Amino acid sequence: MNTDRTHFLSEVEARLLRLFSCSKSGYRISPQERHRLEGFMQAGVFLGLTDNSALGVLMERCHQTVFNKSIAERRAENPINAGYERIDYSPYEQPAYTRRRSCRRQREDSQETG
Repeated sequence: MNTDRTHFLSEVEARLLRLFSCSKSGYRISPQERHRLEGFMQAGVFLGLTDNSALGVLMERCHQTVFNKSIAERRAENPINAGYERIDYSPYEQPAYTRRRSCRRQREDSQETG
């Protein structure tokens, strides 16, 4: 089991290094590639080969190797790309027909006052 864990973590490390290197070279990483790697990592957690904290440490170490800075430092330097990962979907939690109805009321109210 220990060799499986070692093999899995070395594969995750190779994939992370490849992903970060492409990003550093200016290539835009597709969402499919990111999600594929995330799924691979979650499979390792599910199979008991690793845990989320160990993967976080590995990701931080790979990022440090490629960019010579932590993930937090890089996000602070480039807040535009960091926002890409934190999309606020809360406006869409309300059903569309309800949103349309409230927008229509707001327009009618503004026309009456204006």
